Amino acid sequence: MSHTIIVGIDGSDNAECALQWAITHAQKTSAEIRIVSAYTVPGVNMSQADIVYPADFDSAVKKTVEDIAEAAAASRAPVPDTAATAVIVTKAGVPVSTTIVPGDASGVMVEHSKNAALAVVGARGRGGFAGRLLGSVALAMPAHSQCPTLVVPSTWPTRIMPTTPLPIDDPVRTTADPSAEADGRSRPDFSGEVVAAVDPFETDTPVLRAAASQATIYGVPLRLVGVTATHILSPEWMPSEEHLIRMYDEAAKAFTAAAESLKGDFPDLEVRFAIFDAPATEVLVSATYTADLLVIGSRGRGGFVSTILGSTSQGVLSHAVCPVLVVRVNRRQPGRR
Repeated sequence: MSHTIIVGIDGSDNAECALQWAITHAQKTSAEIRIVSAYTVPGVNMSQADIVYPADFDSAVKKTVEDIAEAAAASRAPVPDTAATAVIVTKAGVPVSTTIVPGDASGVMVEHSKNAALAVVGARGRGGFAGRLLGSVALAMPAHSQCPTLVVPSTWPTRIMPTTPLPIDDPVRTTADPSAEADGRSRPDFSGEVVAAVDPFETDTPVLRAAASQATIYGVPLRLVGVTATHILSPEWMPSEEHLIRMYDEAAKAFTAAAESLKGDFPDLEVRFAIFDAPATEVLVSATYTADLLVIGSRGRGGFVSTILGSTSQGVLSHAVCPVLVVRVNRRQPGRR
């Protein structure tokens, strides 16, 4: 398995924050970092005239991107003419290489993800020929990357809260947390935890395993968060209290089984869970207010593991205030019971 972390760099402050996150992660996992930058030469299509760029325009654009990548890597090594690579060691002791290639940033990052263990991108780019590494890339990578993608918010590592934080009710089922009652908290608190957005009725998924691995790497507890949002089919039909209680109990039972399923591979991991009856996007965005890391799936059958182009995933990536790790899920995985 590859131990390479690819990082999309476009010269923005957000990309620099993404690189710093990747360096810290590489230190903990003995991984190497490959900085990836892409560039394109603007094209103009006119019916009455052709625009001819100077012969050295392509080279000038490429040189600008090379300077950005080398500055990010703190590299003094020369970069060859062909798309390539200057291997250096950062001050943090992490092996780093730079790769500059022509092409669309999204497509370049997806191609390099084929030989990577993790891709890290910022949630916002700076625009222009070297700055399409978000917005577009932040959405394209989780959907098409061949490896998990971590999206770093534009304000990270400062966790800037929204003017009006989302109001989230207490969970309907949760692992006992005496400190919450003692502290008199008004909202769920996931401080010092990795949070995994998991279907409450599945006991083993790629998201669950990836989140457990991340929590183990950082030595923090894992919190499984599930949503059992009640769907009212019509004004004439509403679930009874008995129906809701049974659904909550079944979800809690499944999460207990999910925690048990991790013991073989992660025997020292502390696993907690919290189940909410509320809109999935609001629950997950609220979780990023305090969590160290949120782990979600790229595709699923609905809810917060729906397709990355769905409203929930876009909402989480757009409004999260902590890093979000997106694990590709092509289809629903059967639970191991």
